[in-house]
Amino acid sequence: MSTSTIGRSIGAAIGKSAAYTAHGAIRAAQGTGRFGQDVIAGTTEGYTSKAAELSAARERIASSRSNAPVAITVTKRRVTAKA
Repeated sequence: MSTSTIGRSIGAAIGKSAAYTAHGAIRAAQGTGRFGQDVIAGTTEGYTSKAAELSAARERIASSRSNAPVAITVTKRRVTAKA
């Protein structure tokens, strides 16, 4: 399995999770009236504040690294099952 395939699989899972979350919030609003509206308002506020926080953190990290490449070492290990 290539890294491209793994990346696409992870990306697809994230996208599907986002779709379930969005449609779940919409369904909750339709089925529960005021409570559902509060769920959507809370979801929107929570997403907006956390997205801004994560964006600021990402920018701080990028500026501290000067966008220099980061060395990553990967070690393969063989795992054997114990009987």
